[in-house]
Amino acid sequence: MIKLLLVDDHPLILEGSKQIFGNAPDIIADTLVNVQAFPEVLAEKQYDVFLLDINLGVSNGLELAEQVRAKYPPAIVILYTGEKVEDYYALLVEKKIDNVVSKTASKDTILRAVYAALNNEVLLPKSFIDYMQQQKPVKKKLQLNQREKRILELIREGYTNKAIALELDLAQRTIESNLSQIYMLLNVSTRADATIKAVELELI
Repeated sequence: MIKLLLVDDHPLILEGSKQIFGNAPDIIADTLVNVQAFPEVLAEKQYDVFLLDINLGVSNGLELAEQVRAKYPPAIVILYTGEKVEDYYALLVEKKIDNVVSKTASKDTILRAVYAALNNEVLLPKSFIDYMQQQKPVKKKLQLNQREKRILELIREGYTNKAIALELDLAQRTIESNLSQIYMLLNVSTRADATIKAVELELI
């Protein structure tokens, strides 16, 4: 039996997401709305698959993904987002996550993504091909998208997260999620280290 944990801080969305797996005979889906309890849940019960919302208020799915990778490396980590999935392809290429699916995807697509990941396969939309074609295979260096580059540029100019959000007309927690993604990609843990490494790698 496949044990799956759904994490989302919106109870109604969480309940709707759980129903996706209601008729799957080989999946037992648990839910978690209290994100702060995630470390405790992770310590108490082992799951095969984690379906993590990216924007979680006090935390985000990227931070939880790192916790899963550190404690249970074989576990499947799939990000679940209402944003553009294309923004998270770099994490997939770097093997930080196993897949990313949209909250607007069909029930069948989400189920197939989970089963594919369990079979060491990746179910992706055609936009992933476009993403890969835009990369530079000759240099094979890490790529940041335009928003990530702009965030790092603004950090270098001394902007706070709140100021960056205002400048880019985005929610502050979206900026914080983007920063977490940048930290994962660059293997750093602070804003200062992220800008330094980005400059060293000629990413900005």
